[in-house]
Amino acid sequence: MTYPPPAGYPPPDPYPGPGGTPQYWQESPKTKGMAIAALVFAILAVLSFCTVFGGIFFGLIAVVLGVIATVKARRGTAGGGVMAVIALILGAGAMIAAAVFGVLFWGIWQDSGGQDFLDCTTRAGGDQAAIARCEDQFNQRLEDQFGVTMVPPEPTN
Repeated sequence: MTYPPPAGYPPPDPYPGPGGTPQYWQESPKTKGMAIAALVFAILAVLSFCTVFGGIFFGLIAVVLGVIATVKARRGTAGGGVMAVIALILGAGAMIAAAVFGVLFWGIWQDSGGQDFLDCTTRAGGDQAAIARCEDQFNQRLEDQFGVTMVPPEPTN
């Protein structure tokens, strides 16, 4: 049963959909792809920071994608703003950790005579006896400096 519209109001439009059912407009969901990609690269950076290159490379990608995703989320054209900020923090932290790890590793390498070992093996060329002497000198230097035995001692019977 239909009622007439109240006085002064126009009649309602008929339902435009098929079968007389109304069609509702719904806003499409905002994509979070950029934020998800930033978070994935940030996690990869955290997992590979001790390789130095992996931490810096993946961290840099995570930071760039995180900045883009954060800007899009603030404009309202994309979702995942929190994910993007987390990716920024993790990516930057992994880059800093990779740099610190690299500096520490380089210092230990220099202090332990690693560069001298490489120079010695380069001068030795393909001579296996000379390379073995280089290895023995390097192992002895590690034992003397750090008290670390690189080769296990012979068992005594």
